[in-house]
Amino acid sequence: MNRWNSVVVLLLVCLFVGVAMAQVPAPPANLTVHRGLTEGVVLQWDSSAGAGYYKIYKSRDGSEFYNIAATEHLGYIDWMIEPFHHYAYYVRAFMNDVGSGSSDTVFFNTFPPPPSGAHGVITGRITDDSTGLPLREAVVKFFGPNGLWNVRTHTDTGGVYWAELDTGRYVLRAEKFGYFPEWFDNALQLSGATVIPVHQDTTTADFGLRPIPIPVPINVTGVVRDSSSAQPLANTFVAFLRPFAAERHLEDELGLFGGLLGEHFDLPGFGNMSGVVWFGFTDTNGQYTAHLRSDLRYIAMAFKPGYIPKFYQDKHSPFDADRISSPHDTSGIDFNLVQNPLAFLSISGTVHDSSNSGVVSHVVLIRATIFGPRLVRYRTTDSLGNYNFHNLSPGIFLVKAVPLNYYAPAWYKAGSCGVSNWHNADSIRLTGNRAGVDICVLPLPGDGLGRIAGLVTSPGNVSAASSAQGVTVYAVANSTNAVVGYDVTEDDGSFSIGNLAPGTYHIVVDKEGYSAVTNPTVTIGASNNYEATNNAISIAQDQVTSVGEGTSAVPTAYRLDQNYPNPFNPSTTIRFEIPKSGIVAVKIYNLIGQEVAVLASSTLDAGTYTLQWNGTDQSGRQMGSGIYFVKLVASSPEGGAKVFTQTRKIMLLK
Repeated sequence: MNRWNSVVVLLLVCLFVGVAMAQVPAPPANLTVHRGLTEGVVLQWDSSAGAGYYKIYKSRDGSEFYNIAATEHLGYIDWMIEPFHHYAYYVRAFMNDVGSGSSDTVFFNTFPPPPSGAHGVITGRITDDSTGLPLREAVVKFFGPNGLWNVRTHTDTGGVYWAELDTGRYVLRAEKFGYFPEWFDNALQLSGATVIPVHQDTTTADFGLRPIPIPVPINVTGVVRDSSSAQPLANTFVAFLRPFAAERHLEDELGLFGGLLGEHFDLPGFGNMSGVVWFGFTDTNGQYTAHLRSDLRYIAMAFKPGYIPKFYQDKHSPFDADRISSPHDTSGIDFNLVQNPLAFLSISGTVHDSSNSGVVSHVVLIRATIFGPRLVRYRTTDSLGNYNFHNLSPGIFLVKAVPLNYYAPAWYKAGSCGVSNWHNADSIRLTGNRAGVDICVLPLPGDGLGRIAGLVTSPGNVSAASSAQGVTVYAVANSTNAVVGYDVTEDDGSFSIGNLAPGTYHIVVDKEGYSAVTNPTVTIGASNNYEATNNAISIAQDQVTSVGEGTSAVPTAYRLDQNYPNPFNPSTTIRFEIPKSGIVAVKIYNLIGQEVAVLASSTLDAGTYTLQWNGTDQSGRQMGSGIYFVKLVASSPEGGAKVFTQTRKIMLLK
């Protein structure tokens, strides 16, 4: 008996070991590495048998390898790359936390190649003006006589830079975060720059940069609450970020993707964030204290799983978010988060370039409503450009991607790349989960020292102040009709498009629900010191019409859909369709048949519409919990007999 017991135990052990071994995935094979189209390091590998996901490991300058990311895809883009460093990578496959062995190790070198000696070399040393100490990672840009950016390089640990250039005449600009930028030699403006002739030898040009005074530290405090219960929300992620324009300016100044490497944050369930100056989590009372600088302007956001991300003052994206600035401690920067609606549809896709390489981007979701298109959701992609929106109710949507940099924004349009105006975008009629909503974006040349700036206004519009914010302004080259630069307007409607080559441009704008009234043409060159400022652009709100998928999405019958979510608190979406123009009334009634609210009462064209009811009556008084009814009545355009009536029961819960 003991012998048979031993045999059984041995067989069980062998079976267990065999099963365990079968669960170990194979190491990834054929790992490759190459530089991205613009910036970053692209890693790709073959699928591993038995793998559920992959972990990427990285070493810099011979340091120990450390895990930088996990992905279900067969590739990863590492944007956290600095010049003058050696990098190494390997990948492991995992299934249920059981990991494979390592793939082969690949190497990437960010050092520039040695000069060939066929051209001239400009070299120099950049130091702190006040201490004389060398400045590492300072950026030096070289511009030729034609106003084109020729090359950009960084200083090493000793503050030394060099660049091999064609013979000719150049102007140089040195920049370093925390210092005032300068043109050579000690010039604050291009007009005062000293021109350097380059021959087939070595020319030296040193810089001494003046440090920006250290700002006063301040504390900003606030509380995050549930919007329906007013209860504080603990463990909520709160972040203060640089506004989009400031982040792009810093990125250009540093020559590093996404700006400062320490300002990147990967937030699970939200995406890859950059420009994060401070982040933290609320305590048990929903309170937070942010430690900031008094000299910067910020946008603030709060995010908690199960809730819709919000920016300060209930804004939905960093483009329309209120700016926060203060010379002293500030309190009351509060957030009221709305729970995800009881809806189960989703939209997902990838932001990529024409070579199908992923592009890290902001992504905004626009819903078509009876009042026009409205921005309702925002998130960022992962490093491969993947994004998704969950907890969506049926409706009609548009999707736009705004890359962190090096690419122009674009709307989703199947089979097209670089669609820059919302009128040309494909709309998505969402009735089930929708995948493959991929947005193709085009790279920007960024090869000049020119700049176009101005102001976007909306005369005669009661919401002009908000409509001028978050407008995408493009510089389109007259010679090629291609987008070569852009900016997104600040809260005062201002924009500034840099890195432009000398030439003539027409300025076009893009803002959902709006069209341009004016499209100025601008020329920049040596005669105006490569700058054209004070450009005024006017936009006007479009006439509100329904938005369908393609041009043939006219409904074939009258229909009032069930509201989403239902039950609801504090608001719900009501969607209806009409196949022909007519007088349409949408009203809310209580249980005893009394009219509570009028959501619509006007002549509408054929189409699909969505309305929002926030649980208030016509005087703005909040209604109590209970059952209500939404009623759609459609009449002929002449106001004659009713042609359609439908009622739905809805429930408001407090």
